[in-house]
Amino acid sequence: MEVNEPVQQVPNQQIPLNGFLGGIFLTQLVDSALHLAQPLLLAKLSGSLGGAAFFSAFDTGVHMVGTYLGGWPTERFGARRVLMVATFLRGVALAGVPVSMLCGFLSLWWAMGCYTLEALIRGFVDTSVHTIPLELARHRADQLDRINSRYELTFDLGGVAGPLILGGMMIWGGKVIPHIVIPVGFVLSAAAYFFIPRGLGGHAKTDGSKEKVASHRSHGGTWAGVKYIFTNQPLLITCIGLMSFNIYPLRKLLSAFFAKGLLHKSATVGQIGAAFALGGVVGALIYAVTKHRDSGAKWVALGAVGTFILAVGWLPANLWVMTAVVFLFAVTNVCARLTLTKKRQELTPLQHAGGVTSASQFGVNAVSVVIKTIVGAAFSAGLGPYGAFAVVGGILALLGGGQVFLSRHMPKLREASHGMS
Repeated sequence: MEVNEPVQQVPNQQIPLNGFLGGIFLTQLVDSALHLAQPLLLAKLSGSLGGAAFFSAFDTGVHMVGTYLGGWPTERFGARRVLMVATFLRGVALAGVPVSMLCGFLSLWWAMGCYTLEALIRGFVDTSVHTIPLELARHRADQLDRINSRYELTFDLGGVAGPLILGGMMIWGGKVIPHIVIPVGFVLSAAAYFFIPRGLGGHAKTDGSKEKVASHRSHGGTWAGVKYIFTNQPLLITCIGLMSFNIYPLRKLLSAFFAKGLLHKSATVGQIGAAFALGGVVGALIYAVTKHRDSGAKWVALGAVGTFILAVGWLPANLWVMTAVVFLFAVTNVCARLTLTKKRQELTPLQHAGGVTSASQFGVNAVSVVIKTIVGAAFSAGLGPYGAFAVVGGILALLGGGQVFLSRHMPKLREASHGMS
């Protein structure tokens, strides 16, 4: 495999991000639609909200395996190549759903098979897309902040439009149209990722000199990343923090189940899903225009407040209240996650970029599997929608308490990270 020679960067040179951000927008546009259309389709085919939630947990488990497996190829071939190929294959896998609809052989098992294959491939996307910022910016803090905040902003702009487009297509476009648009969108995303810059290298050191980055890549993969994380306490605490805040993916289940179970209006799923994403947009903008010179403890504590709000926000069973609640949750959650993501990147050596990112995302997705399994159990236990949401709210409240505890340890983490530099 040909390896691109690293290109020297001027310290203040802006890294071109059009290809990366364009691909992210297209991906999230259809991904957010997928995350809402999937549980609705599976709930219809299976006749059970709980069954759809259990499959979502299984789906995330398969995604988690793909994330782990994605560490080695990301280091071996580069995040850009893996991201392009894996995104294209997501579209291929999901094309099976509309094909089966149009040909009349759609079944629960066929749909679950398509979604399972897509989940495995999505894991490779997860590892590679989160490695791109470190490959492009190296350890330049200003560039990491720029890429991370713009990534999150673009991600959530796509998330705002995606659910609204899905809601419109469900009302006016027929049942099969959303499932046709989704795989086409992933193919277009893969094309956009082709324009991500190749092999940018060299980053500014504090003394103004340049650090050369070797053109060869480490082949240690995810297991090497796991071992490195456990030998680096500040990085370990940061990764645990990211795991605790990975409740944002619950937006697809909470949106679909609140709309269908409490409001009995499936079409409102788009409005709730869009509120999640709009909050993410605002959170990314807030993060982008603020300074980040302290430990980040305040951002993490603010994220914990957002978790507590989400834990009780469903109680009025009112669409407008829930819309406001998920908006506030997303604002605070995004700021906390961006803070912890930057810290993880700063503490990750370049030779372990793919492995550490893969291992961290594996842990992040493991938390999502556990939470989604609990959601599935709650909605399958015969408690009714209100009882199920009460269980979920209790779990979120406990998680918020853990996030508060984490925020109180962030100053120590900051001191430790300085000691390593």
